Amino acid sequence: MRKPKKKSIRKSVRKSVKKLVKKAKLTKLGKRLKAAKKPSKPVKPAKSAAGEKHVVVLHGLIVNKYFMSGISSYLEKQGYTVHSMSYPTRAKNFETLLDDHVAPFINGVPAKKIDFVVHSMGGIMVRMYALKYGVKRIRRVVMIGTPNKGSQVADFVSDLPAFKWYLGEAGKSLGTRGDGVPARLPAVNFECGVIAGDNHWFRLARNAIVPDLPKPNDGVVSVESTKVAGMKEHAVISGDHSQMVWMPSVWKMSAAFLKNGTFTT
Repeated sequence: MRKPKKKSIRKSVRKSVKKLVKKAKLTKLGKRLKAAKKPSKPVKPAKSAAGEKHVVVLHGLIVNKYFMSGISSYLEKQGYTVHSMSYPTRAKNFETLLDDHVAPFINGVPAKKIDFVVHSMGGIMVRMYALKYGVKRIRRVVMIGTPNKGSQVADFVSDLPAFKWYLGEAGKSLGTRGDGVPARLPAVNFECGVIAGDNHWFRLARNAIVPDLPKPNDGVVSVESTKVAGMKEHAVISGDHSQMVWMPSVWKMSAAFLKNGTFTT
């Protein structure tokens, strides 16, 4: 009896291996096609641990999230998970900024309840978010120098061509006139504390440029303009519009309100 040649054995083995590989590939392909027909499940944000505190920090006009780094670091030391973002304040109008940038960011925070610490225009963004998306997830909000009734400085500079370009569409809408965004917003229906400033280091030049800015003010926003119907508490400190977010006293006041609902530490 003849023994099978080595070449024939090898050829037979190769054919068997090819068949097995082809079968495996077809099986995988079938599973993939079957899976592709099934509708994909929506991705849910990760749930936060029990007791975990989340705060969204929003900057104002022209600057970015690094402008709020001081207060963000302080809140982190107080045990908060800080969510800070930059958004192109000069590039788009308020509605587009909200829908394309701010709202998706807030909606992505993995928590049922969220606190907010916001400066200037950031407060208007939160009010717009509450109006359009509801207040179910908003716990407490601290507004720092927010022009809730508009700013006379925005009224003045928005009429100047150079500043129209510099402020952008949203910046031009921060005035006190009836067509401005602040004038179109309703009273707040969430727990809100407002911090206003009544001092500005560049007093003489400011008064000469914008003489109609009511006193007291922080150089950009009057104390009266920071007030909003429905707010829980209002505090006035000696600080200017930009300086306030870098003042440790403001950091402590903000943390106190988030914790206890009052600025009293």
